[in-house]
Amino acid sequence: MLALGLPLAALAYFLAAPALPMLTPGDTTVLVAGTIGVLVIAASTLALLPAHDMVIGPLLIVLGAGLLMGALNAAHVGAAANPVEALVAAAVGLLFARFMRAPAYAITVPLFVALIDAWSVASGPTSLLIAAGTTSDDPLSFDLPAWGGGASAGHIGLSDAVFLAMYAGWAQHFGFRRVPTIVGLVLGLVAAVVLGVALDRAIPALPLLATGYLLPNADRIGRLLRPD
Repeated sequence: MLALGLPLAALAYFLAAPALPMLTPGDTTVLVAGTIGVLVIAASTLALLPAHDMVIGPLLIVLGAGLLMGALNAAHVGAAANPVEALVAAAVGLLFARFMRAPAYAITVPLFVALIDAWSVASGPTSLLIAAGTTSDDPLSFDLPAWGGGASAGHIGLSDAVFLAMYAGWAQHFGFRRVPTIVGLVLGLVAAVVLGVALDRAIPALPLLATGYLLPNADRIGRLLRPD
């Protein structure tokens, strides 16, 4: 039910966003519309988490929803494609987590991609494009619509949702703290939006995701890497 209900609720929000009361342009729009948009995308991505042990289900979603995602973006539907993109990202992330189950991957990959993302932001490209610069129908990013039909409140990269699902899948498999980890992951995405506004610059999301994933389970990492 979650795999269907949450994406449908997300679709309703993204369709309704242009009709919601217009916010003050600038920081207020990014903080309110951007944060809510990130939370909705995170919920849609995590809706597939019960399938973290499966292969066929996520694979079929990648194939079917992937075709639908391409069609929606080709039709320039904007933020209405977000729920489908979230399902594709979730399925891809869970498949990566399923086939990369060595404990070393679960620890080193978050650290490695966090460094790469931080370097990417410092050198120019970034996975979090709060300052815009990406079209609303870019298939590699989620458009965060502003309320009242104004300009976009920003974008987050499709890769952020892929790693969100991957880390959540690993947390399930390796017996990490489920609720604190999910809360930490979601807060990592939200923190990227808030810090981006506070510091007036693009903030890489993947280092914050890695922090939200590893920090609640710091005492279990050594045990995970210890030989049997």
